[in-house]
Amino acid sequence: MISPWIVRLVQTATLGTSLYSLELMTRPGWGAEEIVIYYGSAETAVEVADLSRFAQVGEATPVLALYGRLLQLENGEQVRELLTTPLDATPWSVEQIIDSPTGNLLFKRVGRVLKTETNENGDQALKQAVRQAANHPEGLTLLGLLEEFPGQSIRVDLKFSVDLLNDVLSIVVEDQQILTWIQQQKSQDESASDSPIPLPDLSGFGRFPWQELTWSFQNPRRDRPSPVYLYLPQTDYPVPLIIISHGLGSDPKTFAYLAQHLASHGYAVALPEHIETSANGFERFFDGFDNPPDPSAFANRPRDITDLINQLEQRSRTDPAFPGKIDFQNVGVVGQSFGGYTALAVAGAGLNLSTLTQGCRNFINRRISLNLSTLLQCQAIDIAREQTNFRDPRVKGAIAINPLASLVFGETGLGQIQIPVMIISGTNDYVTPAVTEQILPFTWLKTLEKYLVLVEPGTHFSLLDEPRGRTFPPELIGPDPTLAYPYLQAIALAFFDLHLLNRSAAAAYLTPTYLDQLDEPPFSLSILRQLTAAEIRQAIQSR
Repeated sequence: MISPWIVRLVQTATLGTSLYSLELMTRPGWGAEEIVIYYGSAETAVEVADLSRFAQVGEATPVLALYGRLLQLENGEQVRELLTTPLDATPWSVEQIIDSPTGNLLFKRVGRVLKTETNENGDQALKQAVRQAANHPEGLTLLGLLEEFPGQSIRVDLKFSVDLLNDVLSIVVEDQQILTWIQQQKSQDESASDSPIPLPDLSGFGRFPWQELTWSFQNPRRDRPSPVYLYLPQTDYPVPLIIISHGLGSDPKTFAYLAQHLASHGYAVALPEHIETSANGFERFFDGFDNPPDPSAFANRPRDITDLINQLEQRSRTDPAFPGKIDFQNVGVVGQSFGGYTALAVAGAGLNLSTLTQGCRNFINRRISLNLSTLLQCQAIDIAREQTNFRDPRVKGAIAINPLASLVFGETGLGQIQIPVMIISGTNDYVTPAVTEQILPFTWLKTLEKYLVLVEPGTHFSLLDEPRGRTFPPELIGPDPTLAYPYLQAIALAFFDLHLLNRSAAAAYLTPTYLDQLDEPPFSLSILRQLTAAEIRQAIQSR
């Protein structure tokens, strides 16, 4: 919910180069009436009515056309779209973020570009404008925000305009082009299929009874133990172990529904708590109400997985009362968000100090980040200087849901993974954006067995069971997550059946045909086995 309307704020600050200065002249109580454009010693006034007419019907006055060329705005349709597209932000949801620590940080950054008439940071004026524009009948738009900005003028610093404009157009326009292209591939796959025979549904419970146990787990590198929840099927033979890593500020039980499902199909499943980044030890950073965690979490989380496997294996050898039969050389990992990072790390992705250093330097220099996960990934620089790989060779398959990956791993780091990997992405995820954090990183994978699953209109929370004692805003969660659970239950089971148990028949479930069989509103899934950077460029250019 955060990024789209923050994006529109940034867009007002990115239309030009350092040679220009803009000033929106307003009349108290009436909103912006004209834009005064300064070019050297010359200035030209542009009526807001003219800007509105251009946004609505595409009619550009000679002055607008002239400055459009000077400001290098070659695609007028994109600019019109940016000005008039209503944002998915209700007045209530705006209030939830606007005064939170993350919201304050973002408004401060944008306010360095959009300044008040006295040339001061415009963060407070922006907040007022966003609040008022969110109440417009057509919803919150950039044009409405300009009309509501208080004071006599808005002064716009354009020093970073070219880079920021490219960044904004990439996030808002190019990302949508890429998502649309992927959906078109799904439609083509469906039209090419020959009415296949329906496959049995994998989202239902299996035949194995299971038991839930709570044990204490001690990472030797931590100063205190933490709980781990075990779901053990009753079998007479060793079964693979699946470990599920929760997200930042989350709870292990957010994936209890998946653990129970996998256990009923013959998998031992462990849900550890990553202390210091769990719901009990850390208030949600991604919810906008605290600072990023200590950088040590980037090392401790994957170490939690390795140490948990070690401890369980030791108990199975020495404790006669150990209740399960587990194959500890055949392990799968599932992780969401920060847990998605964790899953990729133990799968073999290497931390990339070069991309972290360069990407975080760009983040600081450009002053504005439209990707909230950047704030977290930049915490990993110190860890990457000490250790770059946390691979556990016992892990034979990994599923990363909404992972953050672009800076912390980069192309080189993700290219080190050699085992089967599935990346699951939500089209409406504004915490770890789909294109930046999952779709582009998917193209960097070199492993032959890789899958990209796109959940539409999935958010960062669409596959989570709500943590105990927590209530999230419905606008942040999106459609009812319980309707998405069967998708994850089915594709996770098929993935591990194929790659941990070598059941070749499971491959039929990791196809557009089967996902189309599962499709039921409000969610729809697409799956790709291959995607290249060239195809992404083609998707952008095809519009």
